[in-house]
Amino acid sequence: MIENLFQQRNAAKAMPSYRNISFASVSSVQELLLNGADVIVKERQTKELIARSTRLERPLERYLYVPKRHNDIVAQFAESMWVLAGRNDIAWLKKYLPRAPLFSDDGKTWRGAYGPRLRCWRSVDQIDAVRKLLLADRTSRQAVMTLFDPALDYEPSKDIPCNNWLGWIIRVDRLHMSAALRSNDVWWGFSGANAFEWSILHEMMAYWLDAEVGQADYLAMSFHLYSDHFDRGGQMVSGFHGLSPYDFGVHRAAFATPWDRFQSKLDRWFAIEAKISARPDAPLGSFGQVGDPLLDSGLTLVHIAQAHALWGEGRLASEMAQLPACDYAAALYEQYGRIYPSLLQAVPQGPIADYLAARSRSSADMIGDFKAAVKKLHAEKDRAYGGAWKKRGELVSIQPNIARKVDRLDTLSTTGAGLTGETALDTAVDLFVYVEKYRLFLVESLPAGALVPADAPVPLSSHEQNFNTLIDLLELKPPTRPLAETIKDVNTAFDACWHGAEDRAAPEEKLILATTLSGYAAELLALLVHGNRQALVAFLQTGTTT
Repeated sequence: MIENLFQQRNAAKAMPSYRNISFASVSSVQELLLNGADVIVKERQTKELIARSTRLERPLERYLYVPKRHNDIVAQFAESMWVLAGRNDIAWLKKYLPRAPLFSDDGKTWRGAYGPRLRCWRSVDQIDAVRKLLLADRTSRQAVMTLFDPALDYEPSKDIPCNNWLGWIIRVDRLHMSAALRSNDVWWGFSGANAFEWSILHEMMAYWLDAEVGQADYLAMSFHLYSDHFDRGGQMVSGFHGLSPYDFGVHRAAFATPWDRFQSKLDRWFAIEAKISARPDAPLGSFGQVGDPLLDSGLTLVHIAQAHALWGEGRLASEMAQLPACDYAAALYEQYGRIYPSLLQAVPQGPIADYLAARSRSSADMIGDFKAAVKKLHAEKDRAYGGAWKKRGELVSIQPNIARKVDRLDTLSTTGAGLTGETALDTAVDLFVYVEKYRLFLVESLPAGALVPADAPVPLSSHEQNFNTLIDLLELKPPTRPLAETIKDVNTAFDACWHGAEDRAAPEEKLILATTLSGYAAELLALLVHGNRQALVAFLQTGTTT
């Protein structure tokens, strides 16, 4: 799945960068399946990339919304809290992560658990130490947390830490985080635990340092996918809809607890969780709250995890109906909708319902909506500007309008730099509209029926009905060529159109040239529409271009 077609033209020159963990997970699995080396490690077949770097631009969009992944959001949150509390006991963790004992040497603890190493490394609380260091010097390059212990981790064990180092730096009041890992399974590790738990710590550190959350970078010496997940990984890639609730106005439950109150709220969180475990059949919120939106969202997650089977589907729907339109609620609908499908049929939180509806729409329906949106946009602009687009003829008005869009797309393709407030899809739509109007302009001097029906209203280029006829004929088939080739052909075809106008070629010849350009413009539209469903949904929601 393509997240940003233009930026990825330069992927070889920089680390892969993704909006959030959903896009990163899908693209990483795709890359491993396509380009990963086949390696057998401990008798398990894997696809592997060496020293793979991954950047999350919005690490706080932490919940996964991808098909076939079936991640457990409750286990993610519970393990994160367990780590932040400095714990390593299996008894508590296995309530939410049943596989936990498999990675324990003694069945009682995780020897390599991150919690004790973060919160009490030879009596040093590394979270507090980094917090104090960056408060004292916001430009410091010394803010690191160590997770690999040479005194312990060269000995044989089921539990050698995969995450070995966390680095923190503040620049322009944004706190950036880097993680170095010896080994990273994209399925259970990167997307299942690491990106989630470190995003929690990232958000907390930024709050304590009065900074914005910056990017999160991961460098994995072995970045891999086990053969157990090859088939589901392929299904995840092919089925990814390119959307997340964050595109529909769903909010986050944000952390807002000062450092001096953090430990007491952490203790209270575990005390409330114990009460929930003792009486999970009680209504949500029965045992009070911590008083922090993020921490309280975690209590909701663990309560529903323990109660849903006792409540039954009707009670679960009623309890969840009271939740705010936040990301954790959307994630709950996704997770428990797999168990109780009817839970998704009448979601009362509007933004979440909008996301679920868009996610489930077929490509054919989306294409139909797209063509209708282009018609509507054209009609609005045509009524506002009339014939201004052709007022001074081909060389002064029509061709420069097309040239502006071609040049913008060329710049986007070459550098990844666009204009504020205008997407690549916006520009491609404008290009196609101008080219179709140009074709109608050219056919006005040709025999009736050359492009539209012989009884079409005239002048052909001045009537909305004729433009709509061309849009109805537009086929947006899934692309078969890379972006670079399509952009190159758009440029070549436009140059030919420009020279045809300059040389005063016959209308028949100019129509042939413009029709060639129209074909490449349509191919570009198809590439953008099929390759970035997120951009397609945004276009359908706003319906605006510049």
